[in-house]
Amino acid sequence: MDVVQVKLQTLLRQSDLAFEEYKKHPNSADSAKAYETAKLALDMYIANMRVSVEQRLK
Repeated sequence: MDVVQVKLQTLLRQSDLAFEEYKKHPNSADSAKAYETAKLALDMYIANMRVSVEQRLK
């Protein structure tokens, strides 16, 4: 498995775990922040991947 796939799987796993914890403790500010942080990291990584692919296609 290449580095991109490993990184993507890691970020997906982190966001899934953070979301599960947030579902268990919806009123917890720490759980909400951890989920938002994990989700943002995943979103940023995917956006960077898109830019990279678009640049390669030019």
